[in-house]
Amino acid sequence: MSSHDLSKMFDKLTYQRNFFELSRGLMFRKDITGSNEAYIFVLNRERKAAITMLFVFFSIDVIWLDSKFEVIDSKENVKSFSFHTGHKGKAKYFIEMPLGAIKKHKIKIGDKIIFPV
Repeated sequence: MSSHDLSKMFDKLTYQRNFFELSRGLMFRKDITGSNEAYIFVLNRERKAAITMLFVFFSIDVIWLDSKFEVIDSKENVKSFSFHTGHKGKAKYFIEMPLGAIKKHKIKIGDKIIFPV
């Protein structure tokens, strides 16, 4: 199991915490593919946290973490306008990253992801 520090991997971390932010996600935002930015979604409890890519005009990578900050699932190349992307297990956090970030940073299931909460 490896550890990854998000603040060292990305130049900018943007948190999504309240209902509006969690619902909006990356909808209508500019393409983050060329950026070095990650969006951290903080849920109120561990639960299923499927995402939709409606009105997101670019593909992304996504990882889901449990309350111990361990990767429980990951999806590479989640396509724009896809309607449902489920995951294994129950998540407390999920992180949307630029396309290719999972491979670039060698993130695997069971790895620990470190970031300020």
